[in-house]
Amino acid sequence: MPNKLLIAMLVAVLQLGSVGYAAEVEGVKLADQLELAGQTLQLNGAGLRKKMVFDVYVAALYGVNKTSEAQQILSAKSPKRLQLTMLRNVEGKALAEALRDGLQENLSASQFASHVSRIAELEKILLDTKQANKGDVINLDLIAGQGTRIQFRGQVIGSIQSDEFARDLLLIWLGNKPVQDSLKAKLLGR
Repeated sequence: MPNKLLIAMLVAVLQLGSVGYAAEVEGVKLADQLELAGQTLQLNGAGLRKKMVFDVYVAALYGVNKTSEAQQILSAKSPKRLQLTMLRNVEGKALAEALRDGLQENLSASQFASHVSRIAELEKILLDTKQANKGDVINLDLIAGQGTRIQFRGQVIGSIQSDEFARDLLLIWLGNKPVQDSLKAKLLGR
C-alpha cells in the first residue's frame, strides 16, 4: 500500500513540473505558454527564418490573446515576447544590421529618424554579445510602460525604454515588408 501512495505522489510531482509544448519547429520545442510581467502568454505562432539556403532561427511569438491579425498584436497594450532560437552561429554585428535593415524597411524616414538613438542602443546591446551560437535563445520582451527588454542566454542584457519602439520593432516580422512573408504568416498562426 505505501508503494502505491509513493508512486501516485511521484507521478503527481512529475506532472506538475512538466512543461507543455505547443509546437516543435526544426527540432526546437516551444512552450505553449509562459509567464511575463505577471501575465500568462500563449504561443500565437512560430516559424523558420531562412536566408537564402540557410536556416537562421526559429521565431516564436507569444501574447495574451491568440490572433491571426498583425494589427491586433501591434496595438495590444498587453505584454508580448518574440523568442528567437538560433539554428546557426550569427555574429552580433550581423544581428544588429539585420534588425536595422528590418526597421528601415518598415518605417518611414521620419519614424526611423525618431528612433535613431534607440536603434543605436539596440545595436550596442547586440554587438556586446559578440556572437549568438546555435541553440542560443534571444528573447525580445515587449512590456507596456517598460519598452523592450532583451534577454540572451537566459540573462537580461539590456532594455530600451520606449513603447513606440517596442511596437515598431515587431514590424520587422509583422509589418508590411516583413523579413520573410512565410514567417509572418506562421507567427500569426496561419
